[in-house]
Amino acid sequence: MFDIIIFIISLLAVIKGADITTDSAIKIAKKYGISEFLIGLTIVAVGTSLPELASSLSAVHQSTPAIAVSNIIGSNIANIGMVLGITAILYSRCIRCDVIKKDIYFLMFSVIATMIAFADYMLTFTEGLIFIGLYTIYIVQSITSRKKKQTETTETAKNMDIILLLVGLAALTVGANYLISSGISILTALGISKSAFGFIFIAIGTSLPELTASLIAMKKKHHGLAVGNIIGSNLFNTFVVFGSMATLATIPVIRSFYLTAMPILIILTLLLYMVTVRKKLTQYDGVIFLVLYIVSIARVI
Repeated sequence: MFDIIIFIISLLAVIKGADITTDSAIKIAKKYGISEFLIGLTIVAVGTSLPELASSLSAVHQSTPAIAVSNIIGSNIANIGMVLGITAILYSRCIRCDVIKKDIYFLMFSVIATMIAFADYMLTFTEGLIFIGLYTIYIVQSITSRKKKQTETTETAKNMDIILLLVGLAALTVGANYLISSGISILTALGISKSAFGFIFIAIGTSLPELTASLIAMKKKHHGLAVGNIIGSNLFNTFVVFGSMATLATIPVIRSFYLTAMPILIILTLLLYMVTVRKKLTQYDGVIFLVLYIVSIARVI
């Protein structure tokens, strides 16, 4: 009974957190002369990716880095396959945001960089530093190239929006953690094996903040924020989370998982490239993304 109560409260926290995050992020974008896509690519993406960062660093600290690698690759697959798939099915429409070729090319490069770095099924300290450096250069360049003329607003209003953004991200992240833990407890109480659903719930759990934030953003017709969140989250996971892990220890990857999961991530990334190029996201695209995500689960399990 207690787990059910926690589950309901956590679900409400996630939904409300996503709502507050979206509204405050849009206000900040307008006040600081920043595009919705850039806000989604940076602030919202980093906030919704904090669970992956925390869990991965913890896994390295506990000498189980291979599990963290599986989680990150699985999360990147879930972000495109599950998050974008469900978002497109429910709110398919033209993508009206400033996704430029540089953004999607860098996302494709992140997949190539992962393949090169893990060619020997190891990620080293040097490679980790390079990953973090590449992400830093990309973000700085993205911010400077997209900066628009600032609108004049009071400092108090700006500070309040920033506070609300932090509150929204906190509710989104903490709520997602408790939602998945209470959900697993409920399944256990019902006699459903955690091992049978482990990969599914891990993927959903780590991508739940992205899913909720993107759905709320699309519902409010802020397409740029939704797409930016997905692309930014995958970039953050690849370059910052992998990079941070490698600065702590040499990171191995399970060969069988890598060979099984990476082809799916490559295909999904190429399909996302096609979607952004034609500036249109249809329900048919969403179905394809979701089917590929389900296929990835079937292949890994």
